[in-house]
Amino acid sequence: MDDWENLDKVLTHQERAPVRYPGGWRRQRVADDEIYDPRREVEHPGSEVSFPPVPNGLDYLVSVVEHLESGDERVSARDLKYAVLHLAAGAEVLLKARLQLEHWTLVFKDPGQAKRSELEDGTLKSCTPEETVQRLKDIAGAPITDKDTSAVLKLAKHRNALQHYGLIGPAANARAVESQAAEVLDFLIRFLDEELLPTLPAPEAKSSEADMEHIRGGLSRIQGFVKKRMQRIRADLESLRDRTVQCPDCDQWALVPEPARDRVTCRFCGTSQPTHDGATMYAVFVLGRDPGAPDLFGIMAVESCPDCQEESLVVGAKTAAAPDEQVFFCFSCGRAVPGLTHCIRCFVPFRAPGDEIDSCSNCLNRTA
Repeated sequence: MDDWENLDKVLTHQERAPVRYPGGWRRQRVADDEIYDPRREVEHPGSEVSFPPVPNGLDYLVSVVEHLESGDERVSARDLKYAVLHLAAGAEVLLKARLQLEHWTLVFKDPGQAKRSELEDGTLKSCTPEETVQRLKDIAGAPITDKDTSAVLKLAKHRNALQHYGLIGPAANARAVESQAAEVLDFLIRFLDEELLPTLPAPEAKSSEADMEHIRGGLSRIQGFVKKRMQRIRADLESLRDRTVQCPDCDQWALVPEPARDRVTCRFCGTSQPTHDGATMYAVFVLGRDPGAPDLFGIMAVESCPDCQEESLVVGAKTAAAPDEQVFFCFSCGRAVPGLTHCIRCFVPFRAPGDEIDSCSNCLNRTA
């Protein structure tokens, strides 16, 4: 889709100082009798292309809301792609800008090998999103919650998947992108207000006001969309709360297993996957499990269910009916499975016949 396809009026002198167009460039005032067509805009020798970190990060966030503000039904694949890419880029730039305030070496992968020249010419090997967030919390004392951390790191994973594999999964889903954007933007606005904007020189802070107003307005529209859609589906989900879990794509409590179809489907964003894939995605993106290795307690991302024998049991899942209670949830059975515990020898979930039994029958038979 042509970004300027629907441009149907000529801006007046007062309306276009400065003017924003793709890429975040800003154009200075032009004569009243000059017709401004953004499609003719090109880089000229001597054009100002310098973006300090905070204005650069803000520019990415403005791009996000502009790519999503047309609404769920009209967002193009290109809009979704750049919304995800620019949101991830904006988050990375702004978080590392705060890290640099603490000390410029902290944005390097190995601060002990940091060179000022590499920072200035952009050739440095910088820290990962995980390292950035951890250093902000541990060294800078930034107020980043576990929920904020999860949202930012999930976004980084989606950005990487989009760059390497294209528009698949959540990156191809307008509702999921809107919901994810709302969560990350909400965190970044708080982070900007508390951690970055107060540190800017007065002229730079003043020039950021228009961008912040635009970003806040975009966030409000996106949050409004999310709220309206959740209100529309709330009645359908009410009777399913005990088997509804949080969607790994859009983060809404709207993912419902469908045993008869051997699938799991999110009633909010529409994501639908085979049962095993859905269980694995939930364990990885909601609970933070490693898909290929057990955690410190020997728990795998997905286990075999003692009732249906399908590999779709997730330990420590939470349902909409009891969001603070961890349960053994089988995505194939479509419910929480009661009475299970872990074998202390092989860590496999099993149903113990009595409180005194702490090992599964297979382990007991081997030692008999």
